[in-house]
Amino acid sequence: MTAHSFPPRRTALRTFLPGRGVLRSEWMKLRSVRSTYLSVLLASVLAVVLGALATSSDANEWATMSAQDRARFDPLGDSFVGLVFGELAFGVLGVMAISTEYRTGMIRATFAAVPRRGQVYAAKALVVGVVSLVLGMSLVFGTFFLGQAVLASRHLEVHLGDPSVLRVVLSTGLHLFVVTMIGFGLGALLRHSAGAIAALVAMLWLAYPLGRIFDQVSYLPSRVLLFNIADAITRTRPATGRPALRIPSLELAYTSLALYLVVFLALGALRVVRDV
Repeated sequence: MTAHSFPPRRTALRTFLPGRGVLRSEWMKLRSVRSTYLSVLLASVLAVVLGALATSSDANEWATMSAQDRARFDPLGDSFVGLVFGELAFGVLGVMAISTEYRTGMIRATFAAVPRRGQVYAAKALVVGVVSLVLGMSLVFGTFFLGQAVLASRHLEVHLGDPSVLRVVLSTGLHLFVVTMIGFGLGALLRHSAGAIAALVAMLWLAYPLGRIFDQVSYLPSRVLLFNIADAITRTRPATGRPALRIPSLELAYTSLALYLVVFLALGALRVVRDV
């Protein structure tokens, strides 16, 4: 009887665990997308400037504000008002990090060099994720410190050690990271830059009025929208009035963010690994 040897069963870890060479290659590719980095830089500058202008307006108008307006004042909310532009720029960074190769056809050479497509996808996701997390946190902390320096002229500033402040700052950076990875997943799924960016814009902002249509039946659809999730995790004070009904609890907000991250990365991986 002749003994037969069988090849080891491919595991998910071997399929998606990239080597150093693949990671280094994807890092070099991401660095070469200069137009995307420029858009992130410009959006970041705009976010910081708008945040500084908003907090400066608060400081100048504080003396004439009504008691009700003072009670609703959130020293972090106005600091981060310009991050809506950063949000879009980070999402576009995620889209372009993978859709550009499909547009140019370079993805064929990449898969020829690394036949295990899962490793390519994981390397791209890891590089994009780390870069977006570092850039996002840098942007958020820079915006925070500048905004609080402006508010300090009226002694309205808060500090990282104050209740909920550090959580809000970190959560804002986390939200930018998740939006980036949603864009990355959409880019892998649709393989078309314009289509993926349009889908991202719809998810970020255009879905808001759609969610309100269902408010007559249930507020749950509104509560799981990215727009309202961002509102929930970037507040130091809970929302009040009727708009608060659309804002999710912190538990639901973080759970929804995690689901967005997992679902879109999984859909992108499925398309890359199984589709030709």
